[in-house]
Amino acid sequence: MAINEWTGPKGEKSFSVYVNLRSRPMPHLRFQKRVTGLKTMAEAQRTEKALVKELTMKVAQSEGHGFTWRMVVDKWATFVDSPYFMDRRYNPATVSDYVSMMHTWTKEWLDKPAAEITRGDGREVLDRVLAQGRTKAFQKRLKNTINMIFNWGIESKIIRGITHSPVFGLKIFLREDRKPEILKLDEIRHLLKEASERQHPWYSVWTVALLTGMRNGELFALRWSDVDIDKSLITVQSSYNKRTKEFKSTKAGYWRTVPISSELSLLLQNLKRSDEFVLPRLEAWIQGQQAKVLKEFCRMIGLVEIKFHTLRACFATLLISDGVEPIKVMKVCGWQDLKTMARYVRLAGIEESGVTEKLRLL
Repeated sequence: MAINEWTGPKGEKSFSVYVNLRSRPMPHLRFQKRVTGLKTMAEAQRTEKALVKELTMKVAQSEGHGFTWRMVVDKWATFVDSPYFMDRRYNPATVSDYVSMMHTWTKEWLDKPAAEITRGDGREVLDRVLAQGRTKAFQKRLKNTINMIFNWGIESKIIRGITHSPVFGLKIFLREDRKPEILKLDEIRHLLKEASERQHPWYSVWTVALLTGMRNGELFALRWSDVDIDKSLITVQSSYNKRTKEFKSTKAGYWRTVPISSELSLLLQNLKRSDEFVLPRLEAWIQGQQAKVLKEFCRMIGLVEIKFHTLRACFATLLISDGVEPIKVMKVCGWQDLKTMARYVRLAGIEESGVTEKLRLL
């Protein structure tokens, strides 16, 4: 704020007033105004007070609309990486992916107050995803990410005046739910028999995956210090992230134990203990090509081509089919979501087993 005095060519005096106000919580909000040609200092002082009041009201009104979408996204990223965020620890690479996704697909929103982003804006973004050739699965992922960050902003009171994100309730029609390819017991035995006889370098990896249900990153991070042969237990407490090349906690964020069966015990006793890690450091595995290797081998021996993660599904469905309680399978596999567990129960066909036996029509 400033009052300046000017002297004209004939010695006449005049005053100008300049007021510049910026919001403290939202520095991007800035208002300024200048008034010239005032005759007296008293008039200039009155004008200055009036301008301060006027601009203060503008700042307050703008603050009421909340932060811009860019600021919401940045604050969310900072928050989930802070020690105060206890619900779930996000991997830094995942947070970076989400922020990049927002900057790419919601670019037009970034400098707009988040509270002013409408459902029409949301539908425009989701439609553009398909128009640019991306899948409906990616469209759903984008919608879920926007909802997640927006809801955090509303709960944190930095987005005011609205109760839902601009994509809340917008319909996304995914492709029909098809039963995924999964290996039956005889096919699993065929896979492991062929891999063993051909001395395939991935034999031990595939076998441990099928006998423990561990995720790819958990298998790669499995150390001998996690294996207790005497107690027949494996402690799953870390996972490897190929992108960041670092070992971190498991996907669920907590450790769990997996029982060692007699078959797995025999395999572990035959593996080399000279290394820190239980399973071999295969070059293709280090490069993240585990799915490609498994698909190629399945095709070679006449099996349906499956993903590496399908080995985990095989483990779960075989146990459920054999009568193991789903809640125990859920605990061993490290699932927190009952919806995920229900999917494997459905794959195993347990819910439907025997329900038609009472018909007695013939």
